[in-house]
Amino acid sequence: MIKLPNECIQNILKYVNEDDYKTFYYITLISRQWCRNSIIFLWKQPFNIPDNFKNRYKLISIFLYFYDINQKNVYQTIAPSFNYPSFLKNLNSDNLAKITLEWITRNYSSKKKKKCCNNNNNQKTFISYKSKINLLKKIFKTNLTNSSLKEQFNLIIQPILYVIMEKCTNIEHLYIGNYYSNNKKYYFLENYIEEYLLKNDLRKCFNNLTTFNCHQSNIDPIIFLKFSNNIRNITSLSVTISNNNLFDDSKLKDLVELMNSQENLNSLSIRNEYNADMSLVFEAISRKSISLQKLELISHRNLKSDEANYLSQCINLKELILDGIRIGDEIVDPLLINSKFLNLKDLRLMNIFQQTSFEISPFIKNNGSLLNYLHLGLDLKINPNLLITISKFCLNLSTFIISIQEGEMFNLLYPLFDNCKKLKLIRIYEININSLNEVILSDFINHISIILISLNSLILNDITFSSFSLKGFNGYDLLFELKRKFLY
Repeated sequence: MIKLPNECIQNILKYVNEDDYKTFYYITLISRQWCRNSIIFLWKQPFNIPDNFKNRYKLISIFLYFYDINQKNVYQTIAPSFNYPSFLKNLNSDNLAKITLEWITRNYSSKKKKKCCNNNNNQKTFISYKSKINLLKKIFKTNLTNSSLKEQFNLIIQPILYVIMEKCTNIEHLYIGNYYSNNKKYYFLENYIEEYLLKNDLRKCFNNLTTFNCHQSNIDPIIFLKFSNNIRNITSLSVTISNNNLFDDSKLKDLVELMNSQENLNSLSIRNEYNADMSLVFEAISRKSISLQKLELISHRNLKSDEANYLSQCINLKELILDGIRIGDEIVDPLLINSKFLNLKDLRLMNIFQQTSFEISPFIKNNGSLLNYLHLGLDLKINPNLLITISKFCLNLSTFIISIQEGEMFNLLYPLFDNCKKLKLIRIYEININSLNEVILSDFINHISIILISLNSLILNDITFSSFSLKGFNGYDLLFELKRKFLY
């Protein structure tokens, strides 16, 4: 076989989906060179391996192999083929907990005695992978006798986290999740990684961190302060504020400090589940207006005038996502009329509750020229001229998603079909099927035929139609398909 340079092989492997573990595994079997290059990708995010991989629990054994049994190097282990922990770049706390529980269940649910190697602790001994793992299991099993699941988990997870903190020096993505929130059986899993991070130095492990997603329901905001003191390269930050007892004004300062300390923050997502006062955060957002390119705000129920003004200062945004926002009269001027985002290409206004009769059409006029993705989840009765405005100012749209509940409002879409010739995907959701009839859908088919050349997909509720299938459809056919799916 002709040998390719390693750079070429790695460039080839970049085209493989990072979640395609089977392909990366099979590539390791081609040759030693391909193995050396593929193993980097295979071990990039090992804890994200899906549940249907029955042997994924063995990952824990491999990480335990890199743990010094007594941290005094009494045992000299035979070096493995690769330093696997050094390849880890993506750490997900929920997945790590799941796989650790699987490992405990597999190794300690059976009462069968397993052979363990006997080593003299007073002299150095060379041991193999299997011998060391058996020795670790023996040590753990001695300590796990009559232990609760919580004690078992804590005993196993501590050496795993030790290996990660000491040997995984290239982590770029950290996800602290909420999978075990409100789970009475596994209550002890919710804070395990937070507690470890608060007690240990973060710099060695997370010095290259670029993505930090923190959605643990009762996270201590002090963790943000610790990251702000040690990490400066976060480009993507996603946080859920789910407990207003923790996130009072003083604690929000820790989150603000984390935002302020990042030198090139370009993506920010904040979910405000408890309607905390976010004035400090919005002010911090405005200070990142030069670097910020993506902003997602979820469940900010009462957007204030000063907060809207801070948002309007983020003129370099390419993506703006507002989900579950109340739009009142006090934010009309700063956000809906005066704001102009110079590079906006992706706009998503979802689950919007308008407390004002003022349309958002001026916002579209100011910011629609570059849009290629538009998602609207708002009341069209308050915005009767909105779709006409979109048809005039959003000529580069390729994806359009909208909530239309009544069939009689389908005709509002027709100006869009006439002018937006680059549309490739249209999705209409929350349709009341009972409000549709053959006449409405026949008219709809006739108008949408104008853009069938460019259109790839039409999605009505959850039914997808290709442009090819629509060519032979009439209103009766479309109505039959919709009713067959949802009514029969």
